[in-house]
Amino acid sequence: MNKELLIQWLQERQITYYLLTSLYQATPTSDLLKTLSQNQILASWCEEYARIEEQEQFDLYTALKGMQDELDSNSSNLAGYLEGLQADFDRLFVGPGHLEAPPWESVYRSKERLVFGEQTVAVREIYRSFGLKSNKHHNEPDDHISLELEFMAWLCKQAADPHISVEDRILYISGQTRFLNEHLLEWVPALCNDIEKAAESEFFRGLAFLTTQWLKEDAVETESILKILVK
Repeated sequence: MNKELLIQWLQERQITYYLLTSLYQATPTSDLLKTLSQNQILASWCEEYARIEEQEQFDLYTALKGMQDELDSNSSNLAGYLEGLQADFDRLFVGPGHLEAPPWESVYRSKERLVFGEQTVAVREIYRSFGLKSNKHHNEPDDHISLELEFMAWLCKQAADPHISVEDRILYISGQTRFLNEHLLEWVPALCNDIEKAAESEFFRGLAFLTTQWLKEDAVETESILKILVK
């Protein structure tokens, strides 16, 4: 595979993963909302998926269009819109009280639905195997969705380094494939299903649908690229 195209593919994926990371870390800032709207990021994705006839892709188009339309209709009152998004974000992910969509892998993959479960430890060990430690490990479990997405962005960044060896590039891309299949895809679709059902904003409903579809498609594409590289 052409090295320049491979690096471009990795960099584009890095940007998407960092965007998703930021949207699950905290309520989007007004600057980020303006960027999404003014740069037509959501609109361009809508245009891309509008051409695909499969029902799943059409549903994603509908979700993205809902996000874009909601942003457009609130562009003149971003402060009020952000208050609503903050309330939705807290109810879904933060609390106080019952969380509609607990953002930790261990909650979805343990019978007891506990935070800081064995999956938290497993994810922490994967980070360590790549020489990483979460700078939030004292106050946020390592298996928070934003940290797992950020790890994927970091792996993309390392793999996109034009100066590393082919072997190291394969190592980082195979790490992405394993982490997608053994962790993210094992629980994030269930999380996103909860978000879709409980969100009061089209923004977070659309984000949930986008996240699930992105991870599914990225897993297939990444595995395909890896097979080409290891031939």
